[in-house]
Amino acid sequence: MCWRTWKLIGLCALALGISILIVAIFPVGFLMLLIAALLIFCGIGLLKRR
Repeated sequence: MCWRTWKLIGLCALALGISILIVAIFPVGFLMLLIAALLIFCGIGLLKRR
């Protein structure tokens, strides 16, 4: 895959993770907080990957 595709996937994962993190601030559950953190770290990792 081209690095632009990975960058797009990383950006989507980062946006999804941040949106879930905002929702998880309210008492939704600790599992959603962990999934949000995982998506944020995956998104950052994919954005830095070349």
